Amino acid sequence: MSHRLSRRRLLKTGLGAGLAGSLGLAYPYFSQASDSADPRTFPSPYLEPYVDELPVPPVVRGDRTLAVAGARHRFHRDLNPAPTWGYGGQAYLGPTVDAHAHESLELTFENQLGMHLFAKDIDTSLHGATEAARTMPPVSVHLHGAVAPPDMDGHPEDVFVPGGSRRYRYDNPQEAAHLWYHDHAEGLTRLNVFGGLAGMYLLRDGFDTGGVDNAWGLPSGEFEMPLVLQDRRFHEDGSLNFRTLTSIPEGKWDPGQIGDLMTVNGVVSPYYRVAKGLYRFRVVNGSNYRSYHLFFSNRMAFWVVGNDGGVLDTSVLTTSVRLTPGERIDLVVDFSRLSMGERVELTNDQEEVPIIKLVSGAEPLPHLVQFIGTGVTGHTATPPARLRGGAGRPPLLPRPETPVRTRVVALTQDGDLKRWPPVGMSLNNLSFTDEDIEMPRQGTTELWEIVNATVEEHPVHLHLVNMRILNRQEFRLGAYLLANPRPPKGTRWAPSPARFLKGEPEPPAAWEAGAKDTVACPEGMVTRVLVRFPSADELGFDPDATWEAAGGGHSMEGMEADQQSHTLQGYVWHCHILDHEDDCMMARYRLVES
Repeated sequence: MSHRLSRRRLLKTGLGAGLAGSLGLAYPYFSQASDSADPRTFPSPYLEPYVDELPVPPVVRGDRTLAVAGARHRFHRDLNPAPTWGYGGQAYLGPTVDAHAHESLELTFENQLGMHLFAKDIDTSLHGATEAARTMPPVSVHLHGAVAPPDMDGHPEDVFVPGGSRRYRYDNPQEAAHLWYHDHAEGLTRLNVFGGLAGMYLLRDGFDTGGVDNAWGLPSGEFEMPLVLQDRRFHEDGSLNFRTLTSIPEGKWDPGQIGDLMTVNGVVSPYYRVAKGLYRFRVVNGSNYRSYHLFFSNRMAFWVVGNDGGVLDTSVLTTSVRLTPGERIDLVVDFSRLSMGERVELTNDQEEVPIIKLVSGAEPLPHLVQFIGTGVTGHTATPPARLRGGAGRPPLLPRPETPVRTRVVALTQDGDLKRWPPVGMSLNNLSFTDEDIEMPRQGTTELWEIVNATVEEHPVHLHLVNMRILNRQEFRLGAYLLANPRPPKGTRWAPSPARFLKGEPEPPAAWEAGAKDTVACPEGMVTRVLVRFPSADELGFDPDATWEAAGGGHSMEGMEADQQSHTLQGYVWHCHILDHEDDCMMARYRLVES
């Protein structure tokens, strides 16, 4: 399912023309250049796809210390090794953490970074980004999708600097799920993750054991592997290039980092040799901005058995799925008909919204992974249709409770002639430091109507909790904006869309069923989700507790006071386009007692 505004609709609202104009760019400028150089962007060197083998990250278990450190990594055989960041001794990305539900795990992260990889790209006008970050980069580790106390959540203001460390205790009070960990330092997340700070965290339980004894006979061991999808841009010397648009000066925030080459597990368009049989791929969209419409080049069907929050009630047979940044999908693919030497590609044809394509010239990146048959027999079982309910399987997903209230929240886009580019992102027309935050009551269920009043899709992520998608519905965006003039930024603005709805609500795709911590919210649509906010008794900890964030125990000149010793409370919710959350399309929220 792909909800996209037509170019005509964008121009009718005036938003598309306004954004292009605000960047100082006229439409005739965007005719495709006759040569390979596109004056809009910084192109990567040409790299032949499918010449490097797909690497599989190592698996780690048990309590341990993981260094956050710099190294050198080669992204392609024709590129030189380049400076990168990684976790736990990996040159780029981090090891896959294999954990067990309801068993505590302690991970200590030591910040051993030197000069920031993208020191010149830091925009100190963003909250949390300081001059000191260029030489002493702060980090924060967020376990995305985890049920964790607020002080263990990787709050964006709870950072630690080089020479400091942070111990995170994860009690894992949830069933098996596909989580991932990544940097979350405020104002720097887009840069730190781009440098390599991300990794998989697979949570197992008595049903999804990670072994041959799992409840459904799903592939395991060498037949289960992570796929971290990230678009990237490179300099001729092989180093990562964070900049996208030539119209935006170095050191200024870019509304969206868009790569022109695809990497999977840190390698540009790799290949992988597969046996005849089933494979289980744990896929995460780890890109800063891009979404993907995934399918196989021969259009063969595959099964979706789970997503963000764990396995679905029933497996979904499909030929394609969509993933926005931060979303995960659990795929089972049958290569039994792939003969020795035969090839099939996992590919993508996701187009950008018209205005983004107009500004950046971004085209779909089709070359993800090429699978080559070995002819050897591998895992030959067939996934069952039913995954939950009945003997030997986990219980069916609970029916969502009746909401006690409906909460309208707005995804908003700002105009600011005092900055370049003169656009920005926000939630409810507020800044991160504004005190008008969401405060749902513990132990209740709410219906959130997420009104996307911008010209592009946003994946919305809530920390701590899961969502269940009800539906999405178009609304008359232009009329909505005209009838509800925006006040100056800093005044809450989230008008009800009820009078402007059009058409019928659209149910979520079958593979979007189940528990989701990140939900795609298309432009010009209202996305309705049910959210259950657990109580302290249910969680076993107080979700509204305060704690002291000490900046890693290292004060330093140039670090803002709120990044040193200060009191924090609650969680955050945000757009998972990393460039947007840094600007910041991110807000605090608290779970208050009833």
